[in-house]
Amino acid sequence: MIRESTLCSFSEWERPTADEIIEALDMLDYTTAEWAELMGVQQATISRWRTGKVKIPYTEWATICYLTGLGDIWEKEDRIGKIQKKANRARVYFIRYTQKAKQRENEVLEEKV
Repeated sequence: MIRESTLCSFSEWERPTADEIIEALDMLDYTTAEWAELMGVQQATISRWRTGKVKIPYTEWATICYLTGLGDIWEKEDRIGKIQKKANRARVYFIRYTQKAKQRENEVLEEKV
């Protein structure tokens, strides 16, 4: 069974085990040679992922997840990035707004003096 923690954005991603990689690769009826060609790697690399001798990189795992229908885990990363950008814009706006408010307050105080 493939853990949910392997199907998330890179910042929260847990690397899949060899058994999870095998399970994902076996979802499609491709040979090791076909997977290697599709992924742009050597057959030995696919075999090493399957045995756990080499840790699979996030980008390759995300590609396998997409191709096998496990999900578009990059999309989750994009959503997080968009939320962070919006939060940063709001923070900048808030800082500017409070600075302007403080400036107006100082101007009003100066006028009273």
